[in-house]
Amino acid sequence: MGSLVISPTDPAYPAALEDLASKRGKPTLYLRGSLPSARGIAVVGTREPTAEAVAFTRVLVTELAAAGIAIWSGGALGIDAAAHEAAIACGAPTVVVMGGGLDWTYPKDHVGLFERVLAAGGALLARVPDDKPPQPAGFLMRNELLAALTVATVVIQAGFKSGARNTASAARRLGRPLCVVPHAPWDEIGRGCAVELAHGARAIFHAADVLAALDGGPPIRPALARSRPAAPAPLLLFSPETAGKSPLSSRGLPDPTEGPILPGPDAAPPMLRLEGPEQPVFAALDAAARHLDEICERSGEPPRVVMTALLMLTLRTVVVEGPAGFYRRANRP
Repeated sequence: MGSLVISPTDPAYPAALEDLASKRGKPTLYLRGSLPSARGIAVVGTREPTAEAVAFTRVLVTELAAAGIAIWSGGALGIDAAAHEAAIACGAPTVVVMGGGLDWTYPKDHVGLFERVLAAGGALLARVPDDKPPQPAGFLMRNELLAALTVATVVIQAGFKSGARNTASAARRLGRPLCVVPHAPWDEIGRGCAVELAHGARAIFHAADVLAALDGGPPIRPALARSRPAAPAPLLLFSPETAGKSPLSSRGLPDPTEGPILPGPDAAPPMLRLEGPEQPVFAALDAAARHLDEICERSGEPPRVVMTALLMLTLRTVVVEGPAGFYRRANRP
């Protein structure tokens, strides 16, 4: 099957590629399928993600699709594939931007995925002729094209040296919003995300944050307690001596009538306010590493809620993320 060739003089040529003209000139495009009319967001990340990162990608894509967003990615293993698969599953348009010609399926394992993209009404797109095999330089140009044709780029999980960071760099140069899922800087699989945040990328926790970035609005605090009464959250103080000893109500939640106000090692330790599901999730943790599944069972919260709460607790440095989806309370000085 031959591709539709879209030259810079074609009336259907994307106006968004005007931003590339000053650098390499406008590229000719090679298309199979149909480009969506909806705004597109690039969702990218490592080829070897954690199971939690894949689950987060699926949730994020589903929420973005519900807001009328088309999902674009690079068709690679890992996060890219999870983004395309999630888009197909929820009926959202998705576009694979490829590093070589469209006659060359790369990676080879994705023949079936690319066929499903086209069958679902999506598209395969390249900036080199169909018969040109993938080359390293082609993937760098692919990343630039991906960032240019979308209204924002989301990096889910990326190492320090990665194609996802190359896409992030292109988005930054082109003035597109760059959204990054926070990650511990000492964990190599996501250290690139921490570096991008240090360079000014926008931290996101769910789709509402990404949508706010499109409008230039402030980040949205994760709505962890929308379905709960709007009662004031208790102030919780933690120390190594009292970790894991918080009084619990009959429902397994921290009981505000009994505290817990836990003294720290200093005379006036800082206070940490936990809101909504952060309370049962923190109460489900102790000094021993607990897997995400166990934390869900102990807290009584669903995985999506637990993942969001763990992200917030990790950012506040009261929870430490270990390998393979394990978490524990931080050792406080």
